[in-house]
Amino acid sequence: MSQNLSIVPGNATNQNGGGSSLVLPTEKTLLQATKLALKTKKPICFYFYIDSLKGKISIATDGEDRIIFKSDDEHTSPILNTYKSDTSYIVVTENTIYILSADTPVK
Repeated sequence: MSQNLSIVPGNATNQNGGGSSLVLPTEKTLLQATKLALKTKKPICFYFYIDSLKGKISIATDGEDRIIFKSDDEHTSPILNTYKSDTSYIVVTENTIYILSADTPVK
């Protein structure tokens, strides 16, 4: 069975009706993340993005450090900075820049 998936920019609404939609980060967010990537020489990763839309990850404290946490096997290096941009977070870790939904819980 195939699933109807619509891709919708972060500042637009899905007008297709049925099926599910993937809300993309806004152009502003992508530009800000790109600027950070160039400045810090770190890659931008969307590994946790869809899980953040589904509420399957959190920003959690691991001792003294904050990390993006999905499971004991799937988490990031410590977070250095977090920026809010429109409907997303831009999270800078020691190694990578991640873009997450701004609905990601912080624990």
